[in-house]
Amino acid sequence: MMKKKLDLIDIKKFKKSKKKLVMITAYDYVSGYIVNESSADIILVGDSYGMTTLGYDQTSLVSMEDMDRATRSINNVKLKTFLVADLPYKTYETNEQALKNSKILINSGADAIKLEGGKDKREIIEHLTNNNIKVMSHIGIIPQSIKFKKDYKILGKNNQEYNHLFEDAKEVQNAGAFAVVLELIEKKLAKDITLSLNIPTIGIGSGSYTDGQVQVYNDLIGYSPHPLPKHAKPFSNLFESASEAISKYISSIKS
Repeated sequence: MMKKKLDLIDIKKFKKSKKKLVMITAYDYVSGYIVNESSADIILVGDSYGMTTLGYDQTSLVSMEDMDRATRSINNVKLKTFLVADLPYKTYETNEQALKNSKILINSGADAIKLEGGKDKREIIEHLTNNNIKVMSHIGIIPQSIKFKKDYKILGKNNQEYNHLFEDAKEVQNAGAFAVVLELIEKKLAKDITLSLNIPTIGIGSGSYTDGQVQVYNDLIGYSPHPLPKHAKPFSNLFESASEAISKYISSIKS
C-alpha cells in the first residue's frame, strides 16, 4: 500500500485511535531516506543533531544554519512522511524572530516546527499559528536549557512540578499547538496530561500511556560512541558493525 503523508487531521486522529503515533528523528539524507521508507508517522529534524552528528555536548550549540542544512538534506528525499524541524536555542525569543526562523525551516521543507517551552511560550505559539505555521510543543525536560547530564531527571514527582507541567500542557494546547512532546515526565502525570488534552501527546522517557512515542535515530540503531540514555532502547548495534567493517577493510589492504 502506498504511504500517504499525514496532515494535521490525520495526526489528531491518533488521539482517539488505539494505534500509537510514531516519530523518529533524522539528520541527513540517508537517515531521512531510511525513516521515510519506514511506516513511521513523523520525521523530526531534531536539534539532537548537534550531539549525534556534529559532536557538540549540548543541543544549545546548534545554530539555525545547522538546522536549515539538515532540513534541506532530508527534503531531498521524496518525502512521504510529515516533517517537523526543531527551532534551535535562542532563535524564538520574540514573535518576530520566531516567525522569521520558522519560515526558513518551512521553506527548506518542514511541514511544521517544534519549540521548547510551556506557558512561557504561549504568545510565541499563538503568533506562529496565527501566521499559518504549524507548531508542535515540547515540555518537561527541555534539552536546550540543560547544561549538565545530572539535570536529566524525571519531572512531576512533587505537587509543584505536577501542577506546573499540567498547566504548561493546557497552555500550549490553548495557544494552538497540534501536538506536544512530553520528555522525562513522571508516568502518572504523563497519563493525566494525555487524558486531559484534545491534542496528541508524544512521549520520550515518560511511560507508555502517551498517544505516541519519539526516539532518536542513532539510539534506535545503536550508532554512537557514547553510552545511550537510560530511556533509549537500541534495536541494533551499527556502531560496532561499522567498526568491524572498517577493521576488515584495513586488514584486507595491509595483508
